[in-house]
Amino acid sequence: ENPGHGQVLQDILEAHVAGERALLVMGFQGVGKNRICDHLLHRLQCEREYVQLHRDTTIQSFLSTPSVENGRIVYGDSPLVRAAKHGRILVVDEADKAPVEVVALLKGLIEDGELALPNGRVLRYRDGDGGDDDDDDVLPIHPDFRIWALANPAGYPFHGNDLAREISDIFSCHIVPPLDALSQERILKRYGPNVPDMMIQSL
Repeated sequence: ENPGHGQVLQDILEAHVAGERALLVMGFQGVGKNRICDHLLHRLQCEREYVQLHRDTTIQSFLSTPSVENGRIVYGDSPLVRAAKHGRILVVDEADKAPVEVVALLKGLIEDGELALPNGRVLRYRDGDGGDDDDDDVLPIHPDFRIWALANPAGYPFHGNDLAREISDIFSCHIVPPLDALSQERILKRYGPNVPDMMIQSL
């Protein structure tokens, strides 16, 4: 942990405790976005579902997971659906790589409070009067369900989508800064304890 990570950890924790349903954690590759989230989830003892997006991710693949049972292809719940049903935190890695319409599903889920699934069911936050309890096609979203999306900034060299522009009005945004010089030196010394300090500093 370094001062930059410590501040981001505090900011994310405060947003989580305040009840933010969706977080966007942004930073360049290698700054420790996954490590920060893993560390915080471990300390909070929260269950998670993990999904890594890419340019070929489709709405179908994001909402259902195919498997082979007895020689037949069966579509089961995706990490998103499992997290929503059981109150887990959905960690969406490389969110900027996916097509905009895929990420827009997450924004719509948080903004509208519901999401239609390919099999006809609907994920929906529970009404105060419990009116959906008897509807088999409605999957109530657990109140502990959260979304943590991890993304790189837009532009070179990632050429991903500008998620800050697309979803920052709904997602609580947190920036992970690059490592400071002292933190970089400390990491290099762990890998090369016998390397002279002058050489490490020159790197």
